[in-house]
Amino acid sequence: MSDLVRVALVENEPAAEIAVGLLRVEGIRAIWQRAGTASAGVNIGSAGGITGAFEVLVLPQDAARARELLAPSEAESGTDRRV
Repeated sequence: MSDLVRVALVENEPAAEIAVGLLRVEGIRAIWQRAGTASAGVNIGSAGGITGAFEVLVLPQDAARARELLAPSEAESGTDRRV
């Protein structure tokens, strides 16, 4: 995959795996990689995964849909207006 676009920046390896898995289920080819900044740091988290910043990458033509799928829902963001 070349000319990839970052659609998300997540804080650990398990979150990156979940995001990529969701995109793949929806038919979007996606990968994750550690963010390129050395200052981001890498640690082993309590669940055994690597922590630090991770980028979720997709092809440019899939970026808008991927961002839509990865966006927090209204219920998660606290803006759910249902009574």
